[in-house]
Amino acid sequence: MSAYAIRYIDRATQRRTALRGPQLASLEALEKQVCLNPFGPPAISNRDNSWSAAFQGGFITYVVSNRHVVINVIGLVAL
Repeated sequence: MSAYAIRYIDRATQRRTALRGPQLASLEALEKQVCLNPFGPPAISNRDNSWSAAFQGGFITYVVSNRHVVINVIGLVAL
């Protein structure tokens, strides 16, 4: 199985760019996991064709395109 590519929409890109230190490292580790299996742990189905996964101090919400092997991050919340 191919690894999925991750794309961030504009607002999520801005929030990702603002992350620093351990929070950014945690998100990057999560991205590596999600790229290999966007439907398995630590992802949780939101029952509306979107998924969520937590990282240290935040979470991402995303939708998956199996046709294009892409994960589109539609939200990023840093707490």
